[in-house]
Amino acid sequence: MKNFCTNCGRSLKMNSKYCPNCGKKITKEPINHQSRQTYNQQNIVKKSHKGIIALIAIILIVVGGGVVFYFSSNQNAVQDVTAKVIGHSKITSKKSNKLSISELSDKQRNAVVIVYASMKYDDKNWRRVLKNGQSNRIEATANFHHVVLNAENNRNDYTDYTIQPNRKYLIFSFKSTLGESSLDKMIDYINDHNYESIVNQLSKHIVIRSVDDD
Repeated sequence: MKNFCTNCGRSLKMNSKYCPNCGKKITKEPINHQSRQTYNQQNIVKKSHKGIIALIAIILIVVGGGVVFYFSSNQNAVQDVTAKVIGHSKITSKKSNKLSISELSDKQRNAVVIVYASMKYDDKNWRRVLKNGQSNRIEATANFHHVVLNAENNRNDYTDYTIQPNRKYLIFSFKSTLGESSLDKMIDYINDHNYESIVNQLSKHIVIRSVDDD
């Protein structure tokens, strides 16, 4: 590394004590080892800070990912439980809407016969009673074990049934026998085909009468 005179700028030889051009005494400035050491320490501190910051960032990413995974897992678990509860409620609700022979009223029993005869036998006379009974009153006139069902706007005595000694219902249409069935089998048929709501709606329009009422 070349030296230069600080007075005139002349190039100097190594270990020159005086400038050959201007005669100024050459003084060598000592190397500032302290400054170099301080610089190196600052670089080490900066690198150390960068390492700490990087480590903290990694920890935050890991912890954050764990938190997100935890809440995501819990949310999925909550959704699964909620879905099961809702599904169970729907099943319970469907079961509770099913007809039960022990809970049937007289009006519902007659509605069961109307819906069963209309749907099972596809009989036009019973279907007429069913259709008219959706918005009109239906009279169920009982004479001991024989019951005649007429819609208020269509009285023709075409649709009737008789309860046999064996508790089975013998169903007629215009004096012709359609078939015989027990009440529990008719209820099973209606529950299996989801006709419960029709029975419940129809029963609201049924009026029970006796031949003695005439």
